Amino acid sequence: MLIRELLAKRGDAPVQTIEPECTLFDLSVKLRKHDIGALLVVDGRNTVVGVVSERDVVRAITKFDDGLVRTPVADIMTRSVITCAPGDDVVDTLELMNRKHIRHMPVLDQGKPLAMISIREFDSICRHLQVQSRTDELTGLANRRYFLEMLETEIARSRRYHTPLSLAILDIDHFKHINDTLGHDAGDTVLCDLGKLLVRELRTFDGIGRLGGEEFAILFANTPAANAKLACERLISAIRAREVITSDGSTRYTASFGLTDAGTDTPDGQALLKAADKLLYQAKNEGRNRVVARQTDPQSDPMPGFHDSTSPTASCEAREVTPYTAT
Repeated sequence: MLIRELLAKRGDAPVQTIEPECTLFDLSVKLRKHDIGALLVVDGRNTVVGVVSERDVVRAITKFDDGLVRTPVADIMTRSVITCAPGDDVVDTLELMNRKHIRHMPVLDQGKPLAMISIREFDSICRHLQVQSRTDELTGLANRRYFLEMLETEIARSRRYHTPLSLAILDIDHFKHINDTLGHDAGDTVLCDLGKLLVRELRTFDGIGRLGGEEFAILFANTPAANAKLACERLISAIRAREVITSDGSTRYTASFGLTDAGTDTPDGQALLKAADKLLYQAKNEGRNRVVARQTDPQSDPMPGFHDSTSPTASCEAREVTPYTAT
């Protein structure tokens, strides 16, 4: 994002300035009136000659014992001004402000004052950009890059504390048919519906991401494959029960799952993702609407209390779920 894009989000509020001959009383009135923390100081030719802030006023209180309100702005303003331009990058500008310990920075366009931006404003927009960089725009879930970061973190934690870790990849069955018959808007509605279902049905600490297209992934931390398989089978049932209402008609859909756990020989997240993806294709080839699972440690016991403590231990072999038949 560029500085001009940041300023566009503000609207058309004009930049507030003050002349160096004005008094601190004039300065205080203007800061309060516009509810801002700093002003650009400009001369008669509208050239920036300094910056003055609330912090400068506070410092002046201890410096000028008498006649504070009549003290000219020129006596307390910062004369060495670092500026930026509308075409500068937001992140680069924020790094410069942090490095130089600058709280307010003027934006100049061909030498003329355009705006004043604050470090708080930059922090807010950078946090927003960080969220955007990690989030799938359509579903609001973690995007592929951020999900892979979470996966690597959980693999490292699993190795360190010797705890189980399972990964599932799921894919909407015949998704192209939904797009071809009802349109891409309906397809997007189905994707959003599945994203909301996953968030609702899974635990708050299960990692959920959209890898791309109609493919999603679930990270079951501290969970062996047998327990994760129970969760996937419940998800399959919940998905089959869904009827999605779109602007172009209603539809139902199913999903196929590939599930694996991280063994001691798992080198990294990409390898684990590849193993789960291979099992997903096996589920597709065997008829879809099912989960195919692999457990690297068949001796590991399911964790009691995961989703349903009374559920019997599930086999880690593929188990077919009765296919949904469209009416």
